Amino acid sequence: MTFFEHCDLDQRFTLSKSSWTPRGQYALVFDFDQRRAIKLYMNEDTSDEDVVFKIMAKFVDSGAIRSDSVWIQVSPDGNELIDQGSEVEEDYTMIPCYWTRDQFPPALPSIRRSDLVELDRLGLQVDRVAYDIPEGHTKEATFKYLVYENNIGAFWEEVNCIIGMHARGTHPNIVSFDRLVTETVKGVEKIVGFTTDFIPGGTLDDSKTRLFKLKYLYQLIETVDFLNLELGVVHGDVLSWNLLVDERTDNLLLFDFNSAFPLGEKPEISDVDLVVVAMFDVITRSLGDVFDGESPYEIDGVQLLAADLWEKDPEVNLDADVSEFLRVLKAWVERRKAAEEDPETEEVARNPVEWPELPDPPLVDCSGVMEPRESEMRQRLIMAGQPYIAWQRPSSHDLSLPENKGKVLLATGEFV
Repeated sequence: MTFFEHCDLDQRFTLSKSSWTPRGQYALVFDFDQRRAIKLYMNEDTSDEDVVFKIMAKFVDSGAIRSDSVWIQVSPDGNELIDQGSEVEEDYTMIPCYWTRDQFPPALPSIRRSDLVELDRLGLQVDRVAYDIPEGHTKEATFKYLVYENNIGAFWEEVNCIIGMHARGTHPNIVSFDRLVTETVKGVEKIVGFTTDFIPGGTLDDSKTRLFKLKYLYQLIETVDFLNLELGVVHGDVLSWNLLVDERTDNLLLFDFNSAFPLGEKPEISDVDLVVVAMFDVITRSLGDVFDGESPYEIDGVQLLAADLWEKDPEVNLDADVSEFLRVLKAWVERRKAAEEDPETEEVARNPVEWPELPDPPLVDCSGVMEPRESEMRQRLIMAGQPYIAWQRPSSHDLSLPENKGKVLLATGEFV
């Protein structure tokens, strides 16, 4: 079962815009499962995401929407699919303007997207893949890619953070960079994503019964200190869903740097506070209940440590008493907070990662006028007879259809 078969609908779909055309009122919906944009016409208010997403899920999962359709028309109550079409004039799909290979360090290894085989869908723009390596072996990796145009800036920050850390060497408690993923368009090699090592077993958020060792806390503390004080990187999302345990090495691993930023850029977000929140979640499993509706990124770690809330969940397994975990946490938090507040010991990274500026967007033909844009309409590329990078793939529901049994799905979205 892929991520998209059990996630909330507002994780699978996003409402890009709600507007009008001569055909009527529509919602432009992006489906991260199929990696596809569809215009939904229903002659009713199309700004209600709950209604729109339920309608989309109903007709996508039933197989009622053709693979080439770019728009659908449903009845006012959303129960009936009335019409659909593939006219290029109705295609509002946006294609990111991908960066070229020469905008990245030349020594980095790379692999073509067509050489990756999809094994699982782990989340939004994240898949588990496999590819062949020498001597007849296969390697599994996590493939992070850029398909949705609103993520261009964040993706540039993440890939360059990962590359910058990779240049400083591997760390035993950070999931390692593997290679860049490329696609060639009109003879130019473009970067569409990157891979990291795949670590099986799921995150700490996935299993509350897995034994959590005191040494994992020490490893997490050391890793955050290394990121913040050595590399000048704030992870920005040190929570249980971004922590793994590698059963091969018995090491805690931190991953997912799509919220990372340079030390000092966002003083309101602290990895130190987030470590406290993560440990509270691991030990008590009551984060959502105690802080219902409150963002974990706004919780004060010092106050949380002092609160009488640290009752271990009966299903949680620890190799030390809760009091010992709290002792280690408090000592570390006091040290880090004291350094943050003392101007004479201001935290400055010793070997900071370089964060290159987002390149200026290329000039794109917009109705005959060349303008700088980070993405361009697939409609215009098709009309001009220009090639483009295609991402659409079958829905998770379609993967189990009889006609797809025994086939291999490439990361390009094609069955072979």
